[in-house]
Amino acid sequence: MKHRLFLVALMSLLSLLVSPQLIASPEVAQSEVKIETKQALPSALNYLNNMKQAYQKLNYKLLYLNTAQNQIEPKQLIHGVVDGKSIAYFYFLNGTMRESLQFDGKISFYQQGSQAYSLATNRDQSVFANIANFDFENGNKNYEYIILGRDRIAGKKAIAIRMISKDQYRYSYIVWLDLESYLPLRLDIINKSNQIVEQTMVVSLNISETINPWIQQLSVQATPEVLHLPLTTMAELPKWQLDWMPPGFEIVKDDQHKLMMHDTDPVSYIMLNDGIVRVSVYVSTKQTELAEQQNIIQRGGTLIYTKQTENIEINVIGEIPLLTAEKIAASIEPSK
Repeated sequence: MKHRLFLVALMSLLSLLVSPQLIASPEVAQSEVKIETKQALPSALNYLNNMKQAYQKLNYKLLYLNTAQNQIEPKQLIHGVVDGKSIAYFYFLNGTMRESLQFDGKISFYQQGSQAYSLATNRDQSVFANIANFDFENGNKNYEYIILGRDRIAGKKAIAIRMISKDQYRYSYIVWLDLESYLPLRLDIINKSNQIVEQTMVVSLNISETINPWIQQLSVQATPEVLHLPLTTMAELPKWQLDWMPPGFEIVKDDQHKLMMHDTDPVSYIMLNDGIVRVSVYVSTKQTELAEQQNIIQRGGTLIYTKQTENIEINVIGEIPLLTAEKIAASIEPSK
């Protein structure tokens, strides 16, 4: 009798263990797997777009070092937002006092011993602006974005993103972002030999909820008058065109004008832009024939390439490799 009762109890227990209510259905099992799956990490493009938003919208102050050809310059940038508009104050910390203020469609320049002046522009000219304001979505036609890893910059946890040029006509870049604010902390300009030709590194970063009271006060102060470059329509002035441009570049300006603060004859001017790099091309005609020669001046990533041929002088200025400047200068021809 006891044996029979034991068998009955055992059978009841087994029926409970295999009860349908205790067997996980496929849907439940799948749901549990999803819960355990880790969330996808942000892509390089996500990080870069976050940097773009942070650079434009946050209130911050940063001290940074610009290094080019073993020369180090300490500088300061204070950025804020006034009535939805960005305002940026830029200051050289060493040597002759040099500073600028950009706000509401113009930038004002102040230098010790020189007359202050303003220029009309909507282009952000602050330290990381070229990278931080880039259209990364469309820029992947010319650059590939790769996450390199994490590091520590200016006491902040940072992630490094490499922007690899897809051709030999532009530099590559590595930008380090603060993982908390997404603001840029370091920028390296890299040539095709994988060498750093110029570096900008933040050494101190302060972010605030409200705008710096000092630059808010600057936003309502009077600034120097805007200089206007008089264009010329002289019929005898030859116009020039480019027969070649690097992939991804487009002409954003093409005119004739006198160089600012120089009493010279008008020059033909062409500006190219790929969203990060701006290249200026100046073409002037001389009265006498020039000796055939080339001249190269480079500081960091910025190149000044001069070519003289017959009675024409061509100057190409921009953050580009020498090969690119040579091909641009060689492609100059009279407009048809």
